Amino acid sequence: MIKTRLITGLSVVSAICTVLFLKHIVEPTIEAQAALLINAKTGEVLYEKNADMSLPAASMSKMMTEYLVLEQLHEGKISWNDEVPITEHAASVEGARIDLRAGDRVTVRDLYTAMLIPSANNAAVALAEYIAGDEGRFAAVMNQKGLELGLKDSYFINASGLTEGDQATQMTAKDLGKLAKALLKDFPEVLKTTSLPTYTMKFSSERVHSTNHMLQNPDLATEGLDGLKTGFTNKAGYCFTGTAARDGRRLISVVMGAQDSDTRFIETQKLFAMGFDSVYFPSLRSILLKAKAIKEQWV
Repeated sequence: MIKTRLITGLSVVSAICTVLFLKHIVEPTIEAQAALLINAKTGEVLYEKNADMSLPAASMSKMMTEYLVLEQLHEGKISWNDEVPITEHAASVEGARIDLRAGDRVTVRDLYTAMLIPSANNAAVALAEYIAGDEGRFAAVMNQKGLELGLKDSYFINASGLTEGDQATQMTAKDLGKLAKALLKDFPEVLKTTSLPTYTMKFSSERVHSTNHMLQNPDLATEGLDGLKTGFTNKAGYCFTGTAARDGRRLISVVMGAQDSDTRFIETQKLFAMGFDSVYFPSLRSILLKAKAIKEQWV
């Protein structure tokens, strides 16, 4: 009986793996609300799915906050070692966060790194307040910069990407691709931070871990990947803007509205396999997720 079940289980896994493999050869089936794959240098679109649909962007919108912080640094208006005073508002921001208390003084470098690696919302808000005086004014600067960068279908409501009541920062996959392309072109040093799986905060010795599990989990990894930004809210679902380089060629991927955390990374693997003309072999994790989905359809 046990032997029969084992053989049956292996047959199911084998069948699912074969189906996933053959479907990907024809064209990848991207399980997300929207997706995009572009050439990071030329902007050429290699794949798109609902790429003009405006959707909640969650923390992927922090790429604009990153852009503006790096712009201020390059213009000499702020410096890495500036100590940012933490306000009550910044300290109380919910969601992904680092240990901040009102009255703390934290360097721009620590806050910037916390915003990129563990996607700390309170770090993003603290930087926004330091640059613009308050988060509302910073959101206005985000929207102005968005227009300058050609983001025609984006509207930023805050520095973090958090939902506020029934309002959320809205972006299309195409606008996210444009923003990522501009960030990498104008400030390529961002990859030195986004490629870090962990970081130890200098001001508190708190060790933080990247929300980008493709940097740490072998089942979710893909060759050459070194960024860029995850996102999640109940409105947005699970999202990821990724970038990878192979043989001197860099691509940017966008996945919006995936059903769970692992799926956003598995779909990213599919996109890069197609973009780099490599064969996509489903990992055991992706096979188990597909098997679970099929089982749920049968129940």
